[in-house]
Amino acid sequence: MNKKNNIRNRQSEEAIQKAYLALVIARSDISGITVSDICKKAGVNRTTFYSHYMDIDDLIQSIYEWMMNEFLGVFSDEVEKGKHSFDFLKLFENIKENQIFYKLYFKLGFDFKSVFLKSGSSMDVAHLFFKDTRYVDYHVEFFAAGITAVIRKWLDGGCKESPETMGRILVEEYQRKTSF
Repeated sequence: MNKKNNIRNRQSEEAIQKAYLALVIARSDISGITVSDICKKAGVNRTTFYSHYMDIDDLIQSIYEWMMNEFLGVFSDEVEKGKHSFDFLKLFENIKENQIFYKLYFKLGFDFKSVFLKSGSSMDVAHLFFKDTRYVDYHVEFFAAGITAVIRKWLDGGCKESPETMGRILVEEYQRKTSF
């Protein structure tokens, strides 16, 4: 394999991804972003774009996988062990330090459900909180939607509360779990 071409390929991919993300940041309606817009911004031709991606959806999927891996890297020790520490401080510290990353994540329409399912720890956590495990998948769905909403609200507010405060808020919600 030609190493120079590998570097050039990687550089082209990165330029395309960065161009798309810059367009996402700059526009309120991302559905109107075209391959031509991306190529112009990245300084590549359409042939280069299509040699890396089938279409914009393929590009978005590639960006999603990259973002998912970046996020899971924060919790790599927990993912590897298949255990959850219940320490959400690490999550909120990472979000505060990388606000643009997470704003992009949500603007692209991603949420945390797939992250929790991929990490595998969400089911373990749910089993600890709920005696009747027949409906754990509903609890996981509820938690993923809830934490997504909390994080979005915090980001939209400029992350004014400390990561410690946000972690406590999350833990308090689970401690208040009541029987109906």
